[in-house]
Amino acid sequence: MSNSASESKTHFSEDLIQGCLDVLTSGEIEDLFEIIPRIGVLRDPRFTEPLLALLKHRDTRRREFAAYAMAAVGNGEFVDPLKQCFEEIKELRGAAAEELQVAVLEAIGAIGDDGAAEFFLAVLESTDPERRAKARMRRGVVEAMGAVAQQGGERALDALLGLTRNGDPELRAQSVAELSVAYWHRPNEIPESTLQRIYQLREDPDDGVSQSSVAALDSLADVGCRRAERLFRSE
Repeated sequence: MSNSASESKTHFSEDLIQGCLDVLTSGEIEDLFEIIPRIGVLRDPRFTEPLLALLKHRDTRRREFAAYAMAAVGNGEFVDPLKQCFEEIKELRGAAAEELQVAVLEAIGAIGDDGAAEFFLAVLESTDPERRAKARMRRGVVEAMGAVAQQGGERALDALLGLTRNGDPELRAQSVAELSVAYWHRPNEIPESTLQRIYQLREDPDDGVSQSSVAALDSLADVGCRRAERLFRSE
C-alpha cells in the first residue's frame, strides 16, 4: 500500500472514530444505538471513558446503550463496571428497568469472562422465582451464562450443568438448551457426563424439561454429535 493510500485510510478511520466520539458525548438516543456496529468494529480505546460515563447516566436508555456498546467492544475491563451497574439496578421495577437489567446481563455474557459464572449464580440465588416480574431477568442470567459457555468458559459450563438439578423447572429446561448450544461448534467434544445428564432429563417429571432434553439431543445430533444421534435414535 502506498503512503498516500495508507494516510487516506488512517484519516478515514480517524474521521469514523471522531464521529462516534461526537455522538457518544452529545448524540440523541437514536444516534447512539445506530453507532453500536461501528463501535464494535473500531474498538478504539478512546471509547472507554465515554461508555463508562454513559453506564452511570441518569437516563435509563443511555445506560442501556452503554451496556450494548460495551458488549460490542468486548473489552474485559467493562465487566466489573457492568456488575456494579447491575447491583444498582437489580431491584428497580418497570419496563425500562427490565430492559436495562437484561442489557447489562447480556453484555457481561457477550464479553465472555468465565469468572462471571459465580456472579450469575448469585443473581439467581437472590431472585425470588415466584416473582413473575423477575422471570425475564432470570432467563437473561441463564442466556448470559450460555454465551460465556459458548466461548469455552468451563465455569459457566459447570454452572449450567448444576442448574439442570435446580428446583425451578424453567431453569432446568433452559440450562439444558444452553448446554447443547454451547457445543454446537464442537459437538463431539461434549463430555460424556454432560451428554448423559441431558439424556436423563428426558424422564424429568416436568414436560417442558423433558421436551427440552429431547430437543437438545436432536440439535446436537443435527450438528454432528454421533453419540447424541445414537441416544436420540434410541429415544
